[in-house]
Amino acid sequence: MAPKSKAPEKKQQSLTNFFQPKTVNGLAAAFQKSQSEARTSPPESPDSSRKRPLEEDTDRGNNGPDKTIKRAKGEKGDKADAADQGKSSFFTPGAKPAAESEPKSKASAASSRTGRFAYSQASDVNEEEDEEDQDPSTKQRKEELHKKFVKKLGHPDSMLWRRRRQDDNEAADEEEGEGEEDEDEAPPPPKAKKGGARANKKLTPMEIQFLDIKRKHLDTVLIVEVGYKFRFFGEDARIAAKELSIVCIPGKFRYDEHPSEAHLEKFASASIPVHRLPVHAKRLVAAGHKVGVVRQIETAALKKAGDNRNAPFVRKLTNVYTKGTYIDENGELETGGDGGAPSGGYLLCITETPTKGQGTDEKVDVGIVAVQPTTGDIIYDTFEDGFMRSEIETRLLHISPCEFVIVGDLTKGSDKLIQHLSGSSTNVFGDRSRVERVPRTKTMAAEAYSHVTQFYADKLQQTPDADASALLERILHLPEPVTICLSAMISHLKEYGLEHVFDLTKNFTSFSARQHMLLNGTTLEALEVYRNATDHSERGSLFWALDKTTTRFGQRLLRKWVGRPLLDVARLEERVAAVQELVDEQSSAKVDRLETLLAGTKTDLERSLIRIYYGKCTRPELLSVLQTLQRIAMQYPTVKSAEATGFTSPLIASAVLSLPQILDLVVSHLDKINPEAARKDDKYNFFRESEQTEDIEDHKMGIVSVEQSLDEHRADAAASLKRKKPVDYVTVSGIEFLIEVPNTDLKSVPASWIKISGTKKLSRFHTPAVVRLIAERDQHREALAAACDAAFSALLRTIADAYQPLRDAVSSLATLDCLLSLSRVAALPGYTKPTFLPSTTNKPTISIAQGRHPIAEHTLSDPYIPFTTTLASPSPLAHLITGPNMGGKSSFVRAVALLVLLAQIGSFVPADALSLTLTDAIHVRMGARDNLAAGESTFMVEVSETARILRAATPRSLVILDELGRGTSTHDGAAIAHAVLDHVVRENRCLTLFITHYQNLARLAEGIGEGLVKNVHMRFTATRRAGAGAEEGDVDADDDDAGADEEITFLYEVGEGVAHRSYGLNVARLARIPRKVIDVASQRSREMEQDVKVRRLKGTARLLTEVLGTNPDQLDHLISNVEQL
Repeated sequence: MAPKSKAPEKKQQSLTNFFQPKTVNGLAAAFQKSQSEARTSPPESPDSSRKRPLEEDTDRGNNGPDKTIKRAKGEKGDKADAADQGKSSFFTPGAKPAAESEPKSKASAASSRTGRFAYSQASDVNEEEDEEDQDPSTKQRKEELHKKFVKKLGHPDSMLWRRRRQDDNEAADEEEGEGEEDEDEAPPPPKAKKGGARANKKLTPMEIQFLDIKRKHLDTVLIVEVGYKFRFFGEDARIAAKELSIVCIPGKFRYDEHPSEAHLEKFASASIPVHRLPVHAKRLVAAGHKVGVVRQIETAALKKAGDNRNAPFVRKLTNVYTKGTYIDENGELETGGDGGAPSGGYLLCITETPTKGQGTDEKVDVGIVAVQPTTGDIIYDTFEDGFMRSEIETRLLHISPCEFVIVGDLTKGSDKLIQHLSGSSTNVFGDRSRVERVPRTKTMAAEAYSHVTQFYADKLQQTPDADASALLERILHLPEPVTICLSAMISHLKEYGLEHVFDLTKNFTSFSARQHMLLNGTTLEALEVYRNATDHSERGSLFWALDKTTTRFGQRLLRKWVGRPLLDVARLEERVAAVQELVDEQSSAKVDRLETLLAGTKTDLERSLIRIYYGKCTRPELLSVLQTLQRIAMQYPTVKSAEATGFTSPLIASAVLSLPQILDLVVSHLDKINPEAARKDDKYNFFRESEQTEDIEDHKMGIVSVEQSLDEHRADAAASLKRKKPVDYVTVSGIEFLIEVPNTDLKSVPASWIKISGTKKLSRFHTPAVVRLIAERDQHREALAAACDAAFSALLRTIADAYQPLRDAVSSLATLDCLLSLSRVAALPGYTKPTFLPSTTNKPTISIAQGRHPIAEHTLSDPYIPFTTTLASPSPLAHLITGPNMGGKSSFVRAVALLVLLAQIGSFVPADALSLTLTDAIHVRMGARDNLAAGESTFMVEVSETARILRAATPRSLVILDELGRGTSTHDGAAIAHAVLDHVVRENRCLTLFITHYQNLARLAEGIGEGLVKNVHMRFTATRRAGAGAEEGDVDADDDDAGADEEITFLYEVGEGVAHRSYGLNVARLARIPRKVIDVASQRSREMEQDVKVRRLKGTARLLTEVLGTNPDQLDHLISNVEQL
């Protein structure tokens, strides 16, 4: 009987296992056993025998196939254990005797069955006691299981993600249908894997080498050369997979041998082919990562002949790239996505020191140095900035850095500003900018001074000349914050091998050299100078409208011209005269010659030259650059003086004159080069035979000698094979100098010959002499490659010594490109030459006749309606502009500002006539935006910008204020607007355009007196929609019933006088606000207007009584009130 009762017991246990939560390594079994011990009722109870029929019912009830579930490790499956328990663990603790439970229905049986899984406090309360009750062998077994578990999974937390995999494994085991005996025995420990390194989880020599480099460069994504691939390891592989859309093979992501990854054997990895390295490196850099390339710095043949033939290849970090320092064989980084303006490619170093004040009175001293490694331009500046950090913002918007180096800690305001401007992918620079921080010590200033002095003193020793000494003197007298930044920048660029950009001291320029008008950040944004305000792309900006350049370096120069309008009348006149001459001569042979020259210049010469200077240029690119420069220089070979150029403008003549001066220099270098080999990037034949170095000739002779020996060896090989004529060599699968022997003649092959490959009919061999000679030839080849690279680097250094004259020629070419671009704009219909009035004899004046908006003209399908206006000192200094919403007020003031800007760039303007004195700045306050980064509300931003304008504006500035005061209550807003207008015209006395919807401000403006403020409005007509008589009108169309039922036609013309209504309801209707809402708004508007009129009428009546009675002096006031009514 015993065996029969045990079989169901086993099945029942297996069924319970199916319901219980599964874990790994036998923890479930241990957990179940402790629970069952806590729950068992007194032993040897007669209940257990009576419960057997229920088990049989259960088995019969489960009609599915009888699967055996593999039990977790360590679970006791012996029959003895079943007997010891005395009771199946399937039943709930404290179950009633069978005698009492017999009358119960099947439902109660089912509840007792599922009750096994109900929560019981017994196990929790007595947990510690249970542990003490367990025998020592059980405890020991549990400890062993726990150790195995930790060894396999690393940490209990990692059990969560492994659980599902374990379930799958167990399910698979069930289907294998293993016998019952397998369950009872614990499976044997896994056998050690072959290959000691992996079995003991040791790192390979190559991985150790990688980790050594990685620990020194934890912030860098390393691309490691391994054979014929470049590979990423660990976390770098995860980043590469995400950014490059390549496969990441799972493995260890961490570099610190963390226990959580102890079960993993090797690093996660991803790989890319060798020839795709520049493409993928560029994409990683563009995504904002710092990328390092680790190369094998020895070749296979030289390693074979060297001492370390059994060690891994020597690898070193050869290149490090970031956004600001990416200069490589494949050209510059194309920054800026589809939605952003391209950043300038500048690397900007900034440091600041708080000087005085707290809160809104805070002042900081700031120093900046910005370097554009791709062109060699260096900008420096030092300035004091206030609470709004407007000066920093202005410089950042002008320079558009793609990378920041921050020295020391910035104040909270500056840090937030930089994070805000650089942190988002839709920022003002068009792309996410990289930020790197450098600590600042207390003695930084002294250290920086000695570091910069040492750096330039070493350079001066190498090339002593008078100019260099003068420039060194200038650099050593730079302000302290700039010196700190310069020192930090030299140290930073040393890592990228670009520190010698600072040798080009001719390119040092101060940002705020006052020969340029400085457009602040708000003005650049409001006037859409570099990018439009809608989608922040270049299309629809002023730069887009002017950019008709044909070369990349010309486009960059034009961008600088647009952002820095001139303040020097002589230079402006010179530039405008050059544009005028090009327009007048636009179809002549000499202008066509210039245009053909520029159109044929496809190479970005400015960036190619700087790459030659850094020694990063490829052979085909060098040939292309030198040939392009030769073609440019040969356009004017006979020009020896300015008169010979054929141009009267000194600006064009001097630019053309500088081109042929580089001819001899370029030809001397081209004479050394073999053009066919250079085009194919053939390093071995790059130099013409007469120009090759001794090393190159020696190694070439060595290779010829080896090949001669190989040819002679054919006869020896034939003798060994007992043939009369010399054997022929064959090449199969890239393996050279193979000797083919038919399989029938194999008996004559010497045993020393090495079989390489074969087919059914023949075998291919290398003789020992061939093996030796091939190795010798490979060594010569690799030494030759090194000699060719060295000779090429020497050539690049020679050209780099003549960098300045070549760069000057390219700058002249860029100037010609910009002038031709401006002349193409000037040739458009309706563009005229501006007239500059001398500032010494004239008061500030801007007079525009039939002016048009330079950007809207290009983007609108309908013609732009022109305007005529004059601002002059002493009167009218300001225009107070009113008009309906959408009537064209903002467009009008922007057009005035853009025309002034265009004139001071040196361009023609879209107007019948424009005469002006030069303005030293354009200050614009437009639009409503908050600044969450600085915790400032919309109105706070509005008044802060206004405060800055009031402090900065001079009598020669142009100020534009759009709807000042709209961000607060009507009374406060109107009061602030009036006070600001009064201050601008009385105190600052600058030319002002002031837009407002406060009609009563117009009356107050007249009270300012002296004709300082003139009221103008945007004209319109108001027509009753209901049909009954069209109320055609201008300003006066403000009928009592005006509102929702009026059709407003905007005339977009500027007229004198005040528009007494803004017709906001008309715009609401155009915006499709529900009719019901508009009707209610119309009613409320009429009521409020009526109240205002009644109050005004009462006031006028009181005033009339006073005038007729006691106070006749109020007569003017009375007349003004009557006019208003």
